[in-house]
Parts: sequence; C-alpha cells; structure tokens
Amino acid sequence: AGRRLEAEWDRCRWIWNECVAKSKQVHVQGKAGGEKLTCGPAQLDKMLTEVRRVTPWLAEGASVPQQQVIRDFATSRAKALKDIKDRLPAHRR
Repeated sequence: AGRRLEAEWDRCRWIWNECVAKSKQVHVQGKAGGEKLTCGPAQLDKMLTEVRRVTPWLAEGASVPQQQVIRDFATSRAKALKDIKDRLPAHRR
C-alpha cells in the first residue's frame, strides 16, 4: 500500500512540475510575441488528457487527484499573480 501511495504522489508531483513548466513557457511565448497568452485550468486539463493518453505510468494513477493538482495549481498561480499585481512584499506572499 505504501508503494502505491508513493507512486501516486510521484505522479501528482510530476503533474505539478509540468503545470509550472507549461505556465512559464506560455508566459515567455506571450512576452516574446507581445501578446497576452493564458495557461489556465482548461489548457492544463487538456495537457493532462493528452499526456495520460501517451504515458502509461501516468495513466496507471487515478485521474481525480491529478485533476485536483491542476485546480490547486491554478488557484495558487492566480493568488501569486494577484499578490504580484498588488505589489505585496515577497515576505508576505
């Protein structure tokens, strides 16, 4: 049971890291092109669906916790962007 839980955690952590990478990539592309691109939960859900389709070890895990990781990431990112926009000092974020 411990190994399965650890494997599930590894998959969720990998998804979080992919969300971070995708978000950074979209930000850089938008900045380079002078346009405002978004990377919200809908785009990340689409990414998850595609990755689960071609990545067997990811598809072995439950989709619900993986989708929750995306929702949590989106909430976290929105709060971080709001704090930056509001010029909240880094030590209070």
